[in-house]
Amino acid sequence: EATWIGVTLEKLFQQTYNNFEIIIVDSGSRDDTLRIARRFPVSIFEIPPEDFSYPYALNYGIARSSATHYVAIMSAHSIPISSTWLYDGVTQLRRRADCLGVYGYLIPLPHASFWDNVIIRSRNFFSPPREIVVIKPGMGVLGFTNALIRKDLWVQRQFNEAYGAGGEDGEWAAHWLGKGCVAVKDPKFTVRHSHNLGLRGWYQQYRYWQ
Repeated sequence: EATWIGVTLEKLFQQTYNNFEIIIVDSGSRDDTLRIARRFPVSIFEIPPEDFSYPYALNYGIARSSATHYVAIMSAHSIPISSTWLYDGVTQLRRRADCLGVYGYLIPLPHASFWDNVIIRSRNFFSPPREIVVIKPGMGVLGFTNALIRKDLWVQRQFNEAYGAGGEDGEWAAHWLGKGCVAVKDPKFTVRHSHNLGLRGWYQQYRYWQ
C-alpha cells in the first residue's frame, strides 16, 4: 500500500470533520507502508500474514477503536474526493435513525489501467452518481472500499469471518436490511480507487462478487 497510503492519510487529516481516530491493521507489509504511516498520528496494529482475511482484519481493528457512534471503513488506496467527505458521510448517517451505513461511488485513481477506466467510468456514465436510499441487498451495497457504519450495529453483529476473501460487507448489510434498516449511497462520499485490473481480472472479480 506504499503507493497511496500517504496520500490517503493526508486527505483524511485535511477533513473539516476532525473528531476521529485512525486505526491501521497491517498484515506483514514488506514495502514502505508502515514507514509512511508512522509519519502520521495513527494507531497501527500488526497481525501475522497467515491470520489475515478482510473480515478478520476489520473486526480486529474496530474492536480496538474507542469510537462510540460511527466507524469509517476504507482501503489504504481509497482517496476521499473532498475535505468534507467525512462530514458529509456523518451528516448523512445522522439524518435517519434507521440508516445502517453510508457508502459512495468510485473514480479511478491516476494512472489506473485501461480497463479500470473503461469499466468504472462507464458505470458512472450510464448510471450517473446520485443519492440513493437502498432497501434491498444487492451487488456492491455498502462496499467497504469506502463505507461509514453505525458501531452499535457492529457490536450487535460483527462481520462474518467465513467470508475470508471478501463479501463480508454485502452479507452484513443484507442482515440489517432484512431487519428494516436502510443504506444510503451518496455521491459526496465518493473516493478515488482502482486495482489496475485487466479485462480478465475484472471478469474474475465479477464472478466472485456474484
